[in-house]
Amino acid sequence: WAPGMRLTALIPSIRDLQPKADLYYVLIRREDPATQRISVLSVNLAEAFAQPGGPDDVLLQPLDRVIVFNQARERSTVIDPILDELRLQARHNEPAPQVGIGGRVRAPGAYPLEANMRVSDLIRAGGYLDEAAYTVEAELARYPASGDQERRTELVIVNLAGVLAGDPAADLLLEPRDVLNIKEIPLWRELEIVEVRGEVRFPGRYPI
Repeated sequence: WAPGMRLTALIPSIRDLQPKADLYYVLIRREDPATQRISVLSVNLAEAFAQPGGPDDVLLQPLDRVIVFNQARERSTVIDPILDELRLQARHNEPAPQVGIGGRVRAPGAYPLEANMRVSDLIRAGGYLDEAAYTVEAELARYPASGDQERRTELVIVNLAGVLAGDPAADLLLEPRDVLNIKEIPLWRELEIVEVRGEVRFPGRYPI
C-alpha cells in the first residue's frame, strides 16, 4: 500500500483475474487501525476499469482486503466470517449491518450492509436477476424496532421495474436486517423434453 493507491493499481487489468471472476461485486473489508472496527464497501470493478479514478476506482487504505468472487462458487464461505465480525460490533442501539436477498437471483444469501446501500446494490451483490425473475415488483421484508424495542415485520412493495430502469425514487435505501425477495414469473416452467422412439417416421427429442 502507498498513499493515493487506488483499486486499479492493485488490480490493473481483467487479465489479472481468474476465469469467471465476478467483476460487478467486489468486496472490500476495511479495518480502522485506531479502533479495529470493521466496515465493508463494494465496487463495480468493470466500471473501475472503464473509468480509472472514477467513483468505483476507490482509494485504498492500509489493512484493506479486496475480495473478488467467482461467479460459479458459493460466496457464504467468504462472507459469513465478515458478517460474524460485524455482528460482534453490534450494540443495543446499533444493529448488525446485514441484509439479505433471495428468490430468483444468481447468488442469494446474506450480505453486509454498506453505507447508503440501496436495492440496486443488493441486487448487484446477489449476482443480478436470473431469467425467471419477475421484473415488475419485488418484496422487501423489514424488521424495524419500535419505541419499546419490539420487532415488527413490515412488507414493502418495491417497484423493481423502476429500480432496473434507474429511477432513484424506486431504488429504496436499505436498513439493517432488510431481506429482498425477487419473485418468479407466474407459471414459469423450465424447458421440458419428450422423447419419441420406435416405429415412427421422425423419432427424436421434442420440446414440450
